[in-house]
This record gives sequence, structure tokens and C-alpha cells, in this order.
Amino acid sequence: MALILGEKWPAVMERTPPAFEGQENEIWQRYLDAFGDSYEFFYYNVRIGEDRIRPEDREDPLKRMMEDLALKRIDAVGYRAGVWDIIEVRRHAGPGTLGQLLAYETLWVTYAPDKRPYTLGIVTDYMDIDTQLAVRARGASIFVV
Repeated sequence: MALILGEKWPAVMERTPPAFEGQENEIWQRYLDAFGDSYEFFYYNVRIGEDRIRPEDREDPLKRMMEDLALKRIDAVGYRAGVWDIIEVRRHAGPGTLGQLLAYETLWVTYAPDKRPYTLGIVTDYMDIDTQLAVRARGASIFVV
């Protein structure tokens, strides 16, 4: 599998993207209100990484469902001005969100659809000072909306 971008979404949406529910959707909508005009488009629930399921088990619906749940999924990948933005959206983002984002960065470098530059970002409604320090030390952006 490696990378499945999925459906391309416009920056201005008329429906809720598949990656977000409830409060995370509200956070994402606030981000789009503030920054959406700078993007050309987004992909949501971007599947990245190798399948762990054996080829002979792909037809088994239960095994396929278990694999789908275990796959790594980037919340949003935005494209703007020749740059990919790898974005995680989390209510009360903590160190785990940074860890997730760094894992996605490693996979992106391996499976990216092209060689264009990329950035990392966390969109949240709250992040404590210590986590902010760690995120910035890793070169990722923080958007508290």
C-alpha cells in the first residue's frame, strides 16, 4: 500500500471531511476559517505505511477490517504554493500527538508522492507549554484555534 492519498477535497468545504468528528471537526473548521484560503486542496485520512495483512487474507472481511483499523492515517495533507503540509488535528494535543506526527514524517519521506518540500503541523484547541517546546524543537508548527 505505502501511500493512499484518497479523494482530493477543496480548501473550502460544504461537508465534513472523513477524518474528523465532533470537537476535532470544530477545531478543523476554525483552522480552515483562518488559513483555508492559502491552500489549493486537501486530502484527509491519508493512509500511509505498509499493509500487514498477507495477500491470501485480503479477501477475508474480518481480517481486512482489522487491518484497516490498524493502518496509520494522517488527519490532513494540505497542498499550498508547492509545499505539502502534514497536519494532525487533536483536541488538547499532548506529546503523543507529536510522536504520531514524527512517525508520519518518517513514513512521508519514504512514500511521498513527489519530492516537493513538506512541513509538519499540529492544529489544536490547547497545548501545554512543555509540549509546545518539544514540538517547536522538532521544527513543527503549532496552530491553536
